[in-house]
Amino acid sequence: MAGELVLVVGASGRTGQRVVKALRRHGFRVRAMIRDASKRALVEVDGVEVFVGDVTREEDVRQALDGAAYVVSALGSKGVTDAAHIELIEYTTIAELAQLAQEAGVRHFVLCSSMGVEIPDMIPPLAPILRQKRRGELALEGSGVPFTIVRPGGLTDEPGGGGVAIARTLHGFGMISRDDVAEVMVQALLQPEAKNKIVEIVNAPDAGPADRPGLFADVV
Repeated sequence: MAGELVLVVGASGRTGQRVVKALRRHGFRVRAMIRDASKRALVEVDGVEVFVGDVTREEDVRQALDGAAYVVSALGSKGVTDAAHIELIEYTTIAELAQLAQEAGVRHFVLCSSMGVEIPDMIPPLAPILRQKRRGELALEGSGVPFTIVRPGGLTDEPGGGGVAIARTLHGFGMISRDDVAEVMVQALLQPEAKNKIVEIVNAPDAGPADRPGLFADVV
């Protein structure tokens, strides 16, 4: 498994950059898809192939998927208020990416979503984004590609390595380091029990680290 090629979309974002580093730490080859060539330096390290392309263009995505065994998506529309753009990034792009991944024979697709997607009205400022994220989740679930959907709580730029609570549904909300989110997403590729599961994650001092064995085993 390590040494195989992972396509990372949204690679130049704050979470995506950490996903790229975590994948390399675990020995995966990485193809980092970025739209803006000026951001190449954010992801271009040893073992990372930078692919400059538009994830909303089918031709670019097909090229990016060539030879990839896995897909990890760290796409997101945080801070965007335009409804059409939110739908494009959170739903349409994910749905089309999942379908093209299925056609390409991708063996596992890991999607970074968000806590709250099933109760968007509880978080009014984020409700438009959360609704579209849930549509994206459902599209991935229905695509036929083995998947793991990771729903982090509020994201921070604090160093990772703390405890990570994980469950299908956590009680209440919480925060989590982007480092730990990235590690959980990579562990989803490494741990077979992660396939076809949805998990919510937050930092919790009394929980084990994100890279612990059996991280996904007890998630129903």
